[in-house]
Amino acid sequence: MTHDQSLRCEVHGVQPETFVCQHIARSLVDRVPVGFFWPADATEARPDAWCSACDQRVAKTGGEWVGAAAEHLGAKVLCGKCYDVARALNFAER
Repeated sequence: MTHDQSLRCEVHGVQPETFVCQHIARSLVDRVPVGFFWPADATEARPDAWCSACDQRVAKTGGEWVGAAAEHLGAKVLCGKCYDVARALNFAER
């Protein structure tokens, strides 16, 4: 999915908006890595992303964000720079 919207981040100013699961967003606060996954066919620089626990849930639904997978995702919006920080923090956990 391509996102063409921008937002104003209190830390980074005007940035492109990105979407991550609530667990990745929370990791920016508590600094506990949770993993970092995105669609295998993504072509954008900052594709929608989710953590290891969300990846396990969505695998049980055949890759569909339905049922428990959708309920626990809790998508959050991050600015592009916050996304980059989250990816650096969480990708090593993958």
